[in-house]
Amino acid sequence: MSAVITLDKVSKFFVLQHQHPRSFLEMFTQSIRYSRVSEREIFWVLKDVSFQVGAGEAVGIIGPNGAGKSTILKLITRILGPTSGQVKVKGKVGALLELGAGFHPDLTGRENVYLYGSIMGMSREQIRRRLDAIVDFSGLERFIDVPVRHYSSGMYVRLGFSVAMYTEPDILLADEVLAVGDAVFQRKCLEKIDELCYAGVTILFVSHSMEMVQKICKRVVWLNKGRVIMDGDSMEIADAYSASLVEQSIALEVEEENLQFERWGTQEAVITNVELFDASSVESNIFATGDYLCVRMHYFSPVRVARPAFGIAFYRAKGIHINGPNSVQAGYDIPFIEGDGYVDYIVERLPLNVGDYELTVAIYNHNSTVALDHHHRAYPFTVKAPGFWREEGVVHIPAWWQHTVV
Repeated sequence: MSAVITLDKVSKFFVLQHQHPRSFLEMFTQSIRYSRVSEREIFWVLKDVSFQVGAGEAVGIIGPNGAGKSTILKLITRILGPTSGQVKVKGKVGALLELGAGFHPDLTGRENVYLYGSIMGMSREQIRRRLDAIVDFSGLERFIDVPVRHYSSGMYVRLGFSVAMYTEPDILLADEVLAVGDAVFQRKCLEKIDELCYAGVTILFVSHSMEMVQKICKRVVWLNKGRVIMDGDSMEIADAYSASLVEQSIALEVEEENLQFERWGTQEAVITNVELFDASSVESNIFATGDYLCVRMHYFSPVRVARPAFGIAFYRAKGIHINGPNSVQAGYDIPFIEGDGYVDYIVERLPLNVGDYELTVAIYNHNSTVALDHHHRAYPFTVKAPGFWREEGVVHIPAWWQHTVV
């Protein structure tokens, strides 16, 4: 597979000016003061980055804010030039960066299609032939002759994306644009990108969302602090990246002594530790759909508590409550607790789909009317896909397919 994008030992720095002159006098004074030089800081946004993208390949770029993801796209589109190293690109590039930035607010949507299309390298005749398809894809038929000053940010993106999709690029660059707009349009965009992939268009997709990247890309480049951390299979890097985020989160909590999750109860019995184990009894924060999961709740009860209820609640990381069982509802009777002990909640086959989750654990009285100790959404964990394909939604429903010819 021949390379259409090549970055060879690419580095890029910006000069950060920490103090700006507020007047001509300050500018003149600063120009003759040697000490002001120290207020200019060189910030390396990329450092010795090398990778290639083959023709027809779909590659994701992930990493935290400031990792250098968007800078790479700007280097490929020649918006920026590298400080050192080489960037080579073969073919026509279509960039979904800051969609709608070329729109004129006083022109209608239709007029802006012609304006934006010309900015992206299309002739007027090409735009005319594709206008109906562009408008139809955007879903803005009712508003196409309205000045875009009246458009919402989502409408801007819809129109900008629709124009970009019909420029027939050899290489498509996308930078978080799918984060704007509703879920229906996002799905429509993903389907269109899939069509381009099948047509042999090279895709370079930047996102914070590993979940979104996996929908499009089989290969991922992971950046951090301007350097390539990993480059390879998207599933493998998803696991490593998720584990890294969990480790960073735990390290940050320890560093800041941040134990500020919501907690309440009478403290007649307290949860002293919570562990998550896999089928090999190895403690982990990462599981796959269908995996064995054991949640172990260690407790200490300074007094005898009769017939307690131990509870669990699963939450999506954004706060959606998925499930909330407890031991009493399950018919598991614990006559009493006193002193130290632990209770296991065991899931033979985890029915959660890919995503980030949080666990609530609690001890209540038998009727669940009085909290003895409640740790609300205190324990994060991640679920990955069991194979290359991932299922949509939050919960996996065990079922099978059957085809009958009649």
